[in-house]
Amino acid sequence: MKEHVRNLLKFANIFADVSNNILKKKYLKPHKVEEKNDGSFVTNADKEIESKFRESLKKNFPGHGIVGEEFGSENEQNEYVWVIDPLDGTHNFIAGKPLFGTLICCIKHGRPILGVIDIPILDERWHGGKGVGVKLNSRKCKNFSQKKQYSQLIVASTSLLMFDENYEKKIKEIYKKVSIRIFGSDCYSYGLLLSGRVDQIIEADMKPWDFLAQVALINEQGGIITDWHGKELNLSSDGKIIASIEKNHHKRTLEYLKK
Repeated sequence: MKEHVRNLLKFANIFADVSNNILKKKYLKPHKVEEKNDGSFVTNADKEIESKFRESLKKNFPGHGIVGEEFGSENEQNEYVWVIDPLDGTHNFIAGKPLFGTLICCIKHGRPILGVIDIPILDERWHGGKGVGVKLNSRKCKNFSQKKQYSQLIVASTSLLMFDENYEKKIKEIYKKVSIRIFGSDCYSYGLLLSGRVDQIIEADMKPWDFLAQVALINEQGGIITDWHGKELNLSSDGKIIASIEKNHHKRTLEYLKK
């Protein structure tokens, strides 16, 4: 199984080099921007990257399925299914803020087995999977070992706007209980968590391509990532996400959200 994960991860990293080059070339240049039906934005870079990924996947693993942000799903019920967000942090990309990247995941029988978080402008890539460890570029990430009180936590969310009014008050109360709040980092926050810099991430209104690449990485590091009910994440999850480096802090945040 480990060798198979390594082979799949090699494919994912080779493609991440492709997406990395595209995003670097298009960064800070004029973009063709379209507004989608859900109010989010898509650029020509999003579409180009996902199209190339689909072509590469059909060539290398024709029996695998795919779920992508821009062009939907194909063979979603197959044993292996790839999930890609070609450009996570599109708003940052459009605005010239360098905190954006490509997210790649492969799931087997519905469970993530590998993930890639590539941040091109910063030249930082977290990659790994089940049984093979996690690396930041070529360096192996250390397992989580920080001992903190809840009041000392650094907690990240992309934006307060992602929480509906029923939960916004609860989220703000959680923020008051911790030490530092970080906003606007999108997928980069998960890389910081994998490196032990951020302790917890709370988000909502997410799609599978926004969070599945992080699952195998965080689990492999000894952390925990679930929905707000403490359940494992999959393609059908409701998009409310908590990721933590420490299970007791994770449980405590879940309890605050249930109150």
